[in-house]
Amino acid sequence: MAVKAVSGASVRGEFSEFAAALSLTDGVAAFNEDTVLNLDEREAHSIEIDGGLAALALSKRLEDGTLEAELAVHPELRARGLGSQLLQTLRNYARESGNGALQVWAHGNLPGAQQLAASQGFANVRTLYQLELPLVEDVAEPTLEGGERIRSFDRDRDGAAWIALNAQVFATHPEQGSLQIADLDSRIAQDWYNAEDFLILESDRGEMLGYNWLKITPEEGEIYVIGVAEKAAGHGYGTALMRAGLRRLRDRGCQAAVLYVDGVNERAVALYRRLGFTDRTVDVQYRANR
Repeated sequence: MAVKAVSGASVRGEFSEFAAALSLTDGVAAFNEDTVLNLDEREAHSIEIDGGLAALALSKRLEDGTLEAELAVHPELRARGLGSQLLQTLRNYARESGNGALQVWAHGNLPGAQQLAASQGFANVRTLYQLELPLVEDVAEPTLEGGERIRSFDRDRDGAAWIALNAQVFATHPEQGSLQIADLDSRIAQDWYNAEDFLILESDRGEMLGYNWLKITPEEGEIYVIGVAEKAAGHGYGTALMRAGLRRLRDRGCQAAVLYVDGVNERAVALYRRLGFTDRTVDVQYRANR
């Protein structure tokens, strides 16, 4: 089967149905939220069978020239070598158009993805955990003793300050740390957004010290992104924000809380484990250099 190089925008018409079939079969989304929200900014490589989308890779070029991608094969068309063909095409494209390095996300790190990565010599370079906590018990109230308060986010008042603090908190996180005002606004425009679910921790002088942004959908309640300013670390603010978020999720009727955390963020992982979170899924980033 021929692999076609096209724009991300050109697959938009088939993308939702393709992604839904993958999620239904695998129990995880094959493409992350940033890809879904910015499909027009992605490069696409696709394989079609009988006029339908059989396999798809969506990629973007990072600042250092690395090609970062996500790829998937339709559940009904697996075990035909389509994944191997698509991955080899991406490797060739990475060599021809960049520095030769290719990194690929495997959401859920399913057995097929592990086998494919191993067969082409990819190394596991990054792990992203999705953790889960059942909300079956009361959550203790957050403790703030220095005049700080937790309030709802206000776009006009807090937008620029949040972008700056988020960039500081996630300075070593290539996706989250690079968000700009336009990215914030695209998320605010989503159906799930509710300003009351975006919690801001501020000092008695009104300085933003941290935040806990919740994403509540009919399916689940998520600690979407949480952070505390580096200079405010060590005062229990992370625990206070987590407790405030968990109480909010429980009040909104969520049965469980889920969140994502990078495996290298040992302090955050320790906090979540201490609060009772356990593994739900694991995403792995595989990389090959030339």
